[in-house]
Amino acid sequence: MLQTTSHAQTYKRSNRVLRRSYALCPVAPPFGLEGAVLPFGPPGSFGQSPAVRGKRSERVMAATRTASRACEIFTTLEYGPAPESHACALAWLDTQDRHLGHYVNGQWLKPEHRSSVPCQDPITGENLASCLQAQSEDVAAAVEAARASLENWSTQPGAIRAQHLTRLAKAIQKHQRLLWTLESLVTGRAVREVRDRDVPLAQQLLQYHAVQAHTQEEALAGWEPMGVIGLILSPTFPFLDMMWRICPALAVGCTVVVLVPPASPTPLLLAQLAGELGPFPGILNVISGPASLGPVLAAQPGVQKVAFCGAIKEGRALRRTLAGWVPELGLALGAESLLLLTEVADVDSAVEGIVDAAWSDRSPGGLRLLIQEAVWDETMRRLQERMGRLRCGHGLDGAVDMGARGAAARDLAQRYVSEAQSQGAQVFQAGSEPSDSPFFLPTLVSDLPPASPCTQAEVPWPLVVASPFRTAKEALAVANGTPRGGSASVWSERLGQALELAYGLQVGTVWINAHGLRDPAVPTGGCKESGSSWHGGQDGLYEYLRPSGTPAWIPCLSKTLNYDAFGLAPPSTLPAGPETGPAPPYGLFVGGRFQAPGARSSRPIRDSQGSLQGYVAEGGAKDIRGAVEAAHQAAPGWMSQSPAARAALLWALAAALQRREPNLVSRLERHGVELKVAKAEVELSVKRLRAWGARVQAQGCALQVAELRGPVLRLREPLGVLAIVCPDEWPLLAFVSLLAPALAHGNTVVLVPSGACPIPALEVCQEMATLLPAGLVNVVTGDRDHLTRCLALHQDIQALWYFGSAQGSQFVEWASAGNLKPVWVNRGCPRAWDQEAEGAGPELERRAARTKALWLPMGD
Repeated sequence: MLQTTSHAQTYKRSNRVLRRSYALCPVAPPFGLEGAVLPFGPPGSFGQSPAVRGKRSERVMAATRTASRACEIFTTLEYGPAPESHACALAWLDTQDRHLGHYVNGQWLKPEHRSSVPCQDPITGENLASCLQAQSEDVAAAVEAARASLENWSTQPGAIRAQHLTRLAKAIQKHQRLLWTLESLVTGRAVREVRDRDVPLAQQLLQYHAVQAHTQEEALAGWEPMGVIGLILSPTFPFLDMMWRICPALAVGCTVVVLVPPASPTPLLLAQLAGELGPFPGILNVISGPASLGPVLAAQPGVQKVAFCGAIKEGRALRRTLAGWVPELGLALGAESLLLLTEVADVDSAVEGIVDAAWSDRSPGGLRLLIQEAVWDETMRRLQERMGRLRCGHGLDGAVDMGARGAAARDLAQRYVSEAQSQGAQVFQAGSEPSDSPFFLPTLVSDLPPASPCTQAEVPWPLVVASPFRTAKEALAVANGTPRGGSASVWSERLGQALELAYGLQVGTVWINAHGLRDPAVPTGGCKESGSSWHGGQDGLYEYLRPSGTPAWIPCLSKTLNYDAFGLAPPSTLPAGPETGPAPPYGLFVGGRFQAPGARSSRPIRDSQGSLQGYVAEGGAKDIRGAVEAAHQAAPGWMSQSPAARAALLWALAAALQRREPNLVSRLERHGVELKVAKAEVELSVKRLRAWGARVQAQGCALQVAELRGPVLRLREPLGVLAIVCPDEWPLLAFVSLLAPALAHGNTVVLVPSGACPIPALEVCQEMATLLPAGLVNVVTGDRDHLTRCLALHQDIQALWYFGSAQGSQFVEWASAGNLKPVWVNRGCPRAWDQEAEGAGPELERRAARTKALWLPMGD
């Protein structure tokens, strides 16, 4: 039966709704009803006793107070705690009895008589578990498991490896809550950064490299996996750093042994997830222990590469320690980034970019901030206001911006601030914390004198060091004046200006009007003291590949090598007598002309019969300094040349070399080379010059579309001043094969020719004196070991290639730790320069230039 409602009932119901609304809302009722008495009294009061009505009034007053508080919260918009439960992380730790060992060959390894390190919450100090410290026996067991799995894993079709990586990505997705909770709990980082960035990026890395594994046979033909890879991680971002490196290594067929810092359970959890997937348990092995176990890991038979990510000081020490141990050491050092803000930038967006770059838990290090003077005051004011709204708290609180990274990070930041203040800097912090607090508040350092030592020191997290600049040229000089070259961002509304600054910065990654973007398909790396290793994209794959057919390297460490005495001075020899050479002595080719050496001495060059061929200059440290200065002066002009101009010069040099063929053949024949072989060497040298001239025409940037809308340019930039020490074999062909790719990629060169037969190279210099710009190529003859020492210890040489003895290779690796220049050494092994793969293959092209990723995101 349809029920009807009278007008009186409707009126009573409306009055009850109004009275309740006015009682709960602290705002005065509208429509002019302030103080009005409603006809029926409080709701439900008709026919009730005074006591009942009083209780109802108390409840109404309590509701009124609650509503007032609610309206106050919405008015002030204060944050409240939003803690994330860590029960799942504790439950996983309980499955191991709160005692974590090593994960090797698909099972937990908990040997007896090992020391352990407590794993603590960095904020509360609560003991969560204990982690075993590895010893040399544990490292050997992990490497043996990786070696046993290598043959089976590397010979699997790419499709099988792709399926395995995809399954691991699904396992991470299934256990993502456990991963992000455990990582945040142990590292102290804000959980929202780990949840919304790290874990999804780990899944994307596995999926991307699964695709690369599936297409490896076609896309990477001519390359093969290195073998067993040793990985040493830093304590700041162990989970994400591990994912960036194990994904390409596993995709191309390598097996991995990971040495994680003590009390880092997340990599162990990841290894357990990988081991439980099935048929390849030994491809990923994780042991926990100090970085001092790095040499032990490198010394294990079968380890073909060691990759280290951490502090610059530790990386430099590791470079010296591992000299002669491993065929290649990949270094990713430091965490400082740069932000350059121009006068035409969107200041509001730039301030938020500064916050993301320095004071979010996605940032591994501090920030060096360069602001144009026209917007200095406005930017500093807005930045200080924004700092006041940042929240520090427990990492598991979803409403905090910054967590805490332990006492070591806090002490490092405090030391930097104290030193900066003693040097006259101004320090701003929003708020204050007690001295025993685990948190270090966001800090802004300004007015630091340009000559202050702190301007050259690395900025630690969570500090921002701000400096003004006037012009774009000054900004590039200040930015490139530091020894680090990691990542940077440029903020400008003028695209032309932004690109000019981006191209001029000596860093590995540049973002335009953004900061900190990451994508698995885009390479990430650095230059100078930030290291020369790469991860992500095609460049990350080549880090774990070698040309097919390259034999596995066997350590040839010379424990008796005296680094202080190696090549300290050329050996002194008495003149043999008044023997006159067939021609005037050859000088040093420096700055586009021949000149006498600083020591005013020469050395005789004899042919295969012992007869005197001529005299060449005895170069030394002073001559190397002059050659490097000449190369630096020629570098800006040569780098700015178009590919067509560089190709034209290489082709002109090839034509000049062809005209000198009879003379060059005669020189080689007198040195003991057969006539047929000598002709082939000259012809192949001409061919190499023309081939690299053609390749330079095809050079350019690769366009990569990232997940975020907008293109990413993969640029190939010159290394700078490149030093090359040539081998004794193939004296002309090796000289040309190393010189041509260096010039083709825009480098200037300081070159030491063959010690036994340098005259063919010096005759080529006679043609270069009229064809090439002055200082582009500089050739210094003399004692190989002495010149190698001068080049390796020189701090203004950006890269060094050495093809000589095993002891010389070991010294080059040790000495290069000074400025951490990338080196390429042969360790005393001969190279087939007459073969296309070794004399003009893709390895030369990859080593002759460095990559820069330039992000151009779209939108306002």
